[in-house]
Amino acid sequence: MASAAAAAAAGMGCYSQTSWALRRLGAGGGALASAATRRRNCSVAAAVFDNQNREYVIVGGGNAAGYAARTFVEHGMADGRLCIVSKEAVPPYERPALTKGYLFPPEKKPARLPGFHTCVGSGGQRQTAEWYKENGIEVLYEDPVEAFDGKTQTLKTSSGKILKYGSLIISTGCAAARLPEKIGGDLPGVHYIRDVADADSLVSSLGKAKKIVVIGGGYIGMEVAAAACGWNLDTTIIFPEDHIMPRLFTPSLAKKYEELYEQNGVKFVKGALIDKLDAGSDGRVSSAILKDGSVVEADTVIVGIGAKPSVSPFEAVGVNIEVGGIEVDSMFRTSIPSIFAIGDVAAFPLKMYDRIARVEHVDHARKSAQHCIETLLTSQAKACMTTFRISILEFLSMKEAPGKFGGNSTEITLVKQLK
Repeated sequence: MASAAAAAAAGMGCYSQTSWALRRLGAGGGALASAATRRRNCSVAAAVFDNQNREYVIVGGGNAAGYAARTFVEHGMADGRLCIVSKEAVPPYERPALTKGYLFPPEKKPARLPGFHTCVGSGGQRQTAEWYKENGIEVLYEDPVEAFDGKTQTLKTSSGKILKYGSLIISTGCAAARLPEKIGGDLPGVHYIRDVADADSLVSSLGKAKKIVVIGGGYIGMEVAAAACGWNLDTTIIFPEDHIMPRLFTPSLAKKYEELYEQNGVKFVKGALIDKLDAGSDGRVSSAILKDGSVVEADTVIVGIGAKPSVSPFEAVGVNIEVGGIEVDSMFRTSIPSIFAIGDVAAFPLKMYDRIARVEHVDHARKSAQHCIETLLTSQAKACMTTFRISILEFLSMKEAPGKFGGNSTEITLVKQLK
């Protein structure tokens, strides 16, 4: 115990950036400590710091957090050192399933947990709650961060837990953009999809619905509309642009997919803006009123109008959020030492276009997590490579095609997968 106290006094505690865990990677030819050694050292650290300190803390329980945890485990640096602070009730999962297989009707064998926990989306091991326990990773479920102090490197959760960290990885992702409450954005029967609870609520509504309105002609809107066809529902998509997927599809390509949707009974209302959502006598949404006065009846409304990066409460302590997310460098370091950001919330330098960019895609969540943690643990600067993907929509079927951007060349492959 005396040696542990001396180590703490020398700035080598479990939460110190100059801790034995980081330095050990550079000693003895880079050999990692055995599991038994790690557990012994972490037991000492826990005794010194009353188990309220972690060398690494990940804030956010989404896909990027799961892949970051896997990278820590692969480097032998998770056991007793890592804590994940999450607002969700379950371990990290592959979020894209929520607007695809999760919305299938019962006869189509819908996706359900634990089937799509990370890291099955990349062919890896399914990381259930047991996996985190077996690897010595503490996960605080349904306990989001409500306060943060960058000077003392501490954070406070909603349950009142105080955690001190050495390195903090922000993986808070995004929140669904919402319609204002004053125009009916929070009426019963109006849905937004971001987590399992949202998807469960929508599935419950789909099972009772007859007429649905989808607001938004992007990824979420098109995927939900495709799922609604599986339920044989009267489906209308409303959006302000001239065609679906305007940031990705050319008019001619959009037309082909619009025709495919129409063949499956989907109706489009293009170039239209929502004025308000009206409620029926039961208080539940009953129609969408457009700016031109048109009325589209609906007993269920799904809103897919984009997402906003979840930067709170970190925006108050000096990280740069003027770029639309938390700005990081090529190693996903923020402007504050010891704080990193990964996944949807991170805005990183995209050298090809000489600008700062955010990428809201599962593949970026996976790769940014791996790149960040490997850099953090090895202190070896590497160039950041991001793989972009384009999804081609099909009814109850989808395949993603990689498009790699590098140097002065761009390669995008579109792949259509039939039912």
